[in-house]
Amino acid sequence: MIDYLDFLRSKIPQAELSGFSPPSPCHHSLLHHQRDICEWAILGGRRAIFASFGLGKTRMHIQLAQLITEKTGGRYLIVAPLGVRQEFTRNDGPAMGAQIEYVRNQTDIDAATSRILITNYERVRDGDINVAQFEGAGLDESSVLRSYGSKTYQTFLSLFKAVKYRYVFTATPSPNRYKELIHYAGFLGVMDTGEALTRFFKRDSKKANNLTLYPHMEKQFWLWLSSWAVFLQKPSDLGYSDEGYDLPPIKVEWHVVQVDHLKALEQVDRDGQTAILQNRATGLRESAGIKRDSIAMRVSWAWSII
Repeated sequence: MIDYLDFLRSKIPQAELSGFSPPSPCHHSLLHHQRDICEWAILGGRRAIFASFGLGKTRMHIQLAQLITEKTGGRYLIVAPLGVRQEFTRNDGPAMGAQIEYVRNQTDIDAATSRILITNYERVRDGDINVAQFEGAGLDESSVLRSYGSKTYQTFLSLFKAVKYRYVFTATPSPNRYKELIHYAGFLGVMDTGEALTRFFKRDSKKANNLTLYPHMEKQFWLWLSSWAVFLQKPSDLGYSDEGYDLPPIKVEWHVVQVDHLKALEQVDRDGQTAILQNRATGLRESAGIKRDSIAMRVSWAWSII
């Protein structure tokens, strides 16, 4: 016999645990909040990490890749924008004892000696790499999945279903853009996008694509989201010190550069009236003109301050 309250609790949507306990401790360089997130994410198996800039998403990603390759003996694929691959291959990877190789196609994969490989989004989207051969995969800067109808999203949704352990990393999720969040859930296999739309949202008949949470489902939605995604703005969100993350207060000093207001005589309005003072910054074109005319004075002033 099942208790009625337990029966009701079983109806609350939650992401299943499809991972495993870490087979070894996290790297000593990881900070407390990074270790906590890695242990949570590896146990979940398919998770989203939405951590602000500077909180160590790259190192957390590498740690998860190391744990998965250690557990499975297989390979892990990092998919990232081309411009950030050196953060993995030259900086954080070597610092954590991880050899990460960049691959462009199957030939590169066959020749690679490392278990952790990295490629860019276009290589996967255009079919140069078969992701089904990897035990795990993670998307760095995963905001490319925002648009449901994009070629990248539709392609990745089907391709990565064959990958057992999947992760997404981005610092810029939009909590008020519900579709973006459920697109991540769809990619991770947490819940089908259509099911999430039907379960949690009501449609706006007056405005297309405008989603509103059902009032009685609002709490359940955020509880469900917290079962597969972590939002982190600073370490203190997880109870740790913000030391080293607290920025000093911004001190703004205004410097006024004098301009030649005689040029105002050249300004004539539609009624034929000339101006007394220069005041042309009413649009992008006019503002650009003023910046261009005053650039020599502004550079000279900046040089005198330095």
